[in-house]
Amino acid sequence: MSREENVHRQTGFKIPSKRSREYILFHYYFTDLKNVFNSYIREGDSVFDIGCGNKPYEEYIRKLTNGSKYVGCDIVQSSEQKVDIVCEATNIPEQSEIYDIVLCTQVIEHVFEHPKIFKEAYRLLKPGGFFIVSCPMIYQLHEEPYDFYRFTRYGFRELLSGTGFTVKYEKNNGGQWAAFGQMFLHIASVNLKNKLLRKTFNLAFLPIVLFCNLFFPWLDKKVKDANYTLNYLFVGQKS
Repeated sequence: MSREENVHRQTGFKIPSKRSREYILFHYYFTDLKNVFNSYIREGDSVFDIGCGNKPYEEYIRKLTNGSKYVGCDIVQSSEQKVDIVCEATNIPEQSEIYDIVLCTQVIEHVFEHPKIFKEAYRLLKPGGFFIVSCPMIYQLHEEPYDFYRFTRYGFRELLSGTGFTVKYEKNNGGQWAAFGQMFLHIASVNLKNKLLRKTFNLAFLPIVLFCNLFFPWLDKKVKDANYTLNYLFVGQKS
């Protein structure tokens, strides 16, 4: 299967408006991801981003590293031409042990031989370096037909420890009520072909979107349950 070139990728690292049907997911995910970046990325660190797309985190990370080396690879060139190395995530043409940080966010579900990504991350990292990796758990199919897997916290732990990493951090991005609210907004989305009908429906549905984006994160704080989650975020350290 050939991949589409210059494919559109995420461009920003900002939580969307509460008018967005994706607000709940990114409210949790981006908040937790920024906390991880602040905790593990330091001035002078060199960073490699596996599946970088349009490098949505580049500006934020360069501020943390004071402009140090930031290189990204992807299977195809992105819509904003941000990919430095076009290659498979399982076979990256870079030297071993030259990076302090390796990122791989929202990518491993799209790679059939995903354990090889963990091995490549381990190879690229200097001893003591950190691998920051994330993936959806409860989320709709996306970038089809290249959406192969979902991972539990136990799957992440095995993939990291089996490659030689020590798990330093793990976080579910939202609990059961966040997952329920986000699923409802996805399922209730109607893709009408007629533009006028689609616009009318979206305007009529907007109060429900706003209610969900306010109510379900509030309820998620009150009733904590990690058995259901939208996303997982892990950090592994190379020995």
